[in-house]
Amino acid sequence: MFDFYHITVVFISFGAAFFSGLLGIGGGVVIFPAFLYLIPLLGFKTFSVNEITGIAATQSLAGMFFAFLNHKKHGNIDINLVKKVLPIGLIGGLTGAVSAKFISEKSLLIIYLFLLMLAIVLILIPKAECSYEGECKFKKPAFVNFLILLGTTISGSLGFAGAFTFIPILNHFCNAPLKIAISSTTLIVFIITILVFAGKFAIGLVPFELILFIIIGSIFGANLGARLNKILSSSALRAILLFVIVFIGIRIFFTVMEY
Repeated sequence: MFDFYHITVVFISFGAAFFSGLLGIGGGVVIFPAFLYLIPLLGFKTFSVNEITGIAATQSLAGMFFAFLNHKKHGNIDINLVKKVLPIGLIGGLTGAVSAKFISEKSLLIIYLFLLMLAIVLILIPKAECSYEGECKFKKPAFVNFLILLGTTISGSLGFAGAFTFIPILNHFCNAPLKIAISSTTLIVFIITILVFAGKFAIGLVPFELILFIIIGSIFGANLGARLNKILSSSALRAILLFVIVFIGIRIFFTVMEY
């Protein structure tokens, strides 16, 4: 039955996928607070934090798939970047996905808050001045791989794949232009999210009754976000990304304090 509740899910998925297309971030980072705050505010079913991680994984998979398809058309995806960071990301994403069931709700929220703070730090790091030559050579490979593993493990536990860490890592440590970093991240995160989704499926957290509505919203949201990404400057995209992270982080902080 297509009622107001399902229409709300479509619009939430649209908004989440819009940010996937615009900024290369998994829509789960938007889905998480939306189902935690907005859905109960409108009088609908209250989901547990663990259930929301399954919803986030489902939307992230759909949103990043359509975001990747749209960014692929623009030709900004660098396969060399993808190959460089994907192996460690896959390990972290799957590890996090299956571990969430054994973590308390408050701990998951604290983990989420930590992830946002890590992303803010990475975004604010001044970009290296040397030019990008189409090949990523990490100056500190052990440190960078640790960041990737940490970011994807934390993100995987929450139902998404660590795009907030991949974008600044590719931009700073690989000197990739922001738009290339964003576009390449859509493919990286899509692949990792497949494993995250599989992990959530294995522990029974995939919301099958919502999948159709999530896909409907994701198709249109990802397309619009990717089109806008092509128009906006890198500085504008960086500012939007930072604003989204800070705004969500403040709200999550107050929720943690309420526990």
